[in-house]
Amino acid sequence: MPRPSVIPGIKTRLEAWLDEREGTYLAQPEATRQPTLPMTPDGKVNVRAVAQAIDLKPTQEKYLFEREELTQLINCVAEGQGVLTIGARVNPTDADKAIKQRLILQSKAVQETSQAAVEAISAREELLGRIQSLSTELAASKAENERLRAQLQAVEQGVWVTIQ
Repeated sequence: MPRPSVIPGIKTRLEAWLDEREGTYLAQPEATRQPTLPMTPDGKVNVRAVAQAIDLKPTQEKYLFEREELTQLINCVAEGQGVLTIGARVNPTDADKAIKQRLILQSKAVQETSQAAVEAISAREELLGRIQSLSTELAASKAENERLRAQLQAVEQGVWVTIQ
């Protein structure tokens, strides 16, 4: 029997902790509100601190990154407090820009390949139709040829006589 999932328990603890953080945030005067979520020096949500705050084991910390239902809960509160969300990039680096450019080029290549495949299928269908038509014509020509050969053979044997 499989072990029961730990995610529902983590989600319950996370929701309670986030509600408390949000309540503390909203209790501050609006003009001087400071985020109540733990942050890294670059302004992103500190997931490790969140995991520690809700008493997760170090091996369970990954669920806050990997499980969308948990990540969305944290990101929703983070956005409301003006904190960068889980997975956000502060400043795109040259590597990020290069990856983005490569993705754009690959996307174009995929689109071109897809278009070429559609055109190839269309040309193939057209050629198959033409082959079918020529096969029918060839069969009719062969039948006509056989009929004419039979007539010629009948004439040569004196069986076939035309009356005018």
